[in-house]
Amino acid sequence: MCKTEIKKELGKYHINYTHERILRRINENPGITMCELTKGLDLSKGSVSLCIKRLEEENLIQKYGTFDDKRVFRLHPTKIGKDLCSKIKLIQILKI
Repeated sequence: MCKTEIKKELGKYHINYTHERILRRINENPGITMCELTKGLDLSKGSVSLCIKRLEEENLIQKYGTFDDKRVFRLHPTKIGKDLCSKIKLIQILKI
């Protein structure tokens, strides 16, 4: 039941559990870089990059460049992204 409700919420934004894991990590660590994000996720940089692109298209995160290195981007959740993380967390808590 819990997984079905979470899947339904994620479906509203055309994302899956992998996207949700990445979004949750960005929400917990605002300003995290792609390199930092990739560590510990057991996903390739290419997979993470595609997920980041989708999350950005769905307005769940924003990328900001750094002043010292134009190749490095800091990832931040948007209000919509934060709200989605909160909603999923609430679903998980209520179903435990």
